[in-house]
Amino acid sequence: MKRIIGKIFPAEIWTRRVVTLWAAALLTVVWFDTVWCLSTTFTAFSMPETWVNALLLSMVFSAPAIITKSGRWQAVTVVILAIWLEANLLYSRTYFTVIPLGSYLLAGNLKDFTASVTDSLRWADAGFVVIAGAVIVMAAMPRRSVKRKSGELTTLRRAAYWAAYTVGLAAVSLLLIVRRGGLNEAWRSLENANYHSCRAVMFTPAGAMIHDAMNKDRELTDEEIAEVDSWIHSHETDAAMSHTFPTVRNIVLVLCESLESWVIGLEAEGKEVTPNLNRLLADTTTFYAPNVVTQVGAGRSIDAQLLINAGLLPPEGGVYSMGHHTNLYHTLNQALAEKRDARSYILTVDKEITWNQGAVAKAFGIDTVVARDCWVNDEKVGSRKKLGDRSFMRQAAEKMRAGDVWPNGENAFVQIVTYSGHNPFVLPEALDSLRLSGKYPKVVSDYMTMAHYTDGAIGTLIDYLRSRPDYDSTLVVITGDHEGLASYRREAVEKCDFIDAGQHTPLIVLNSPVGGRWEKPMGQVDIYTTLLQLAGLTDYGWHGMGQSAVEEHPGVAIGSDHTAEGDTAAAGSERMRRLYEAPRISGLIINNDLLRKP
Repeated sequence: MKRIIGKIFPAEIWTRRVVTLWAAALLTVVWFDTVWCLSTTFTAFSMPETWVNALLLSMVFSAPAIITKSGRWQAVTVVILAIWLEANLLYSRTYFTVIPLGSYLLAGNLKDFTASVTDSLRWADAGFVVIAGAVIVMAAMPRRSVKRKSGELTTLRRAAYWAAYTVGLAAVSLLLIVRRGGLNEAWRSLENANYHSCRAVMFTPAGAMIHDAMNKDRELTDEEIAEVDSWIHSHETDAAMSHTFPTVRNIVLVLCESLESWVIGLEAEGKEVTPNLNRLLADTTTFYAPNVVTQVGAGRSIDAQLLINAGLLPPEGGVYSMGHHTNLYHTLNQALAEKRDARSYILTVDKEITWNQGAVAKAFGIDTVVARDCWVNDEKVGSRKKLGDRSFMRQAAEKMRAGDVWPNGENAFVQIVTYSGHNPFVLPEALDSLRLSGKYPKVVSDYMTMAHYTDGAIGTLIDYLRSRPDYDSTLVVITGDHEGLASYRREAVEKCDFIDAGQHTPLIVLNSPVGGRWEKPMGQVDIYTTLLQLAGLTDYGWHGMGQSAVEEHPGVAIGSDHTAEGDTAAAGSERMRRLYEAPRISGLIINNDLLRKP
């Protein structure tokens, strides 16, 4: 046995130096697995795929050490490996997944979100620095000069051994995948709250990239087409809308950056955090759902527009706004245009190129985009010094009053996208009217301060809207684009009992034909269907993948982290199965532009 092992792992290759360099690569992968599991679950550590693929990935990144015995080049590969894995950890703390293949091409967006990236750093990430630093030091140490012996393995022979190790480990990994029915089926088998987070560890970020590549632009099978048809048919039965209301003339949709429900109605040190929103909720014609489960994916804010305005869930493995911005979508603004000949606008302080907003607006049927260069940046907020919400709302009202946007007499869909609530929550002291004492964790104090600031901006907008002669026939919708605390939530909840442990954003509808409070969980995708009904647009052909909260909603939703909220037993196993399948079905629809096909 010893002789066989010696043949497979010859001492000429596996010197102490090479073993140490390879171990550094393996330790880097295992450290990624450990840090990932610290914020999720260590279930993946009991899976054989985790260890086989960790060995495989470390072997791939140990080529310089094994083939050329070069410590310096091995140090370079370990540093690259550490940076790549760290980037995936940083990404996951905001997006709750590894970096999709398509998102590597969006690295240019980081210049607008650098502060958010650095804010995601954790002390555990220093482990990568320690490992990489140790390898660099080792590589810099002079090697003892040894005279080459006759018969010593050539570089080509060493490369052959490395290839054999890599292929052998890949074969074992493939067998484990085949045992699960193939990579796609293995991926699907982990689509639940208990195992969803295990994918990154079991298959590594490299496996996620392979999965994305396998499913990019491929033709649907007959079985998948039948699955989509069956899902839609069953969903239409569940989500049928029996109540009809008069059609409104206008819809104003305010997407508040990172707005969560727990700040609404909250008093901090005797001061209301959201006094304007609180007053709106006291109106009997206001519909309020505080437990809207966020369902955004890699696109975050642009995904919210897909969910709320198009009634579709974001596909896994990329951002729809980059690869599918020429699709045909059915949207709220198109429904209102069809019924009321309404013109549609998007008001944003970002550039049209951010998340490809301009192209998405065109695909959604938006007539006019009023973007960054149309505003005077006289109130700089946030790490990127963009136009603050209060000045933004004031200028938006001025444009409406002047007739540049939604002139009197015109029916309109107006979507207003705020920015100030973007993480990190940096508000200049001169704009802070909440003035908290600082007894809260900094991120909590900063978040409440920013929510108070945005609440004031909403008050300015509502004051203007109420002055319009067509206000009574206008549906005003206020919601958050996604949750805000991200990876800070666990710590914040532990220190502040008033913070919601769940990822909930509010849905507030003013001038609603149905008032009151809906306490049960609902998903962001349900907002589209709910608004379609409240606006009197139920005869529009596309009812979305959600269900109206005005009807017999099951009070169950699946969040971005694949966790189910609500009474799942009452919803029934068949409906829960469809809810879990919904993101994949939506992905098939979007990736193949199925709404364009009859």
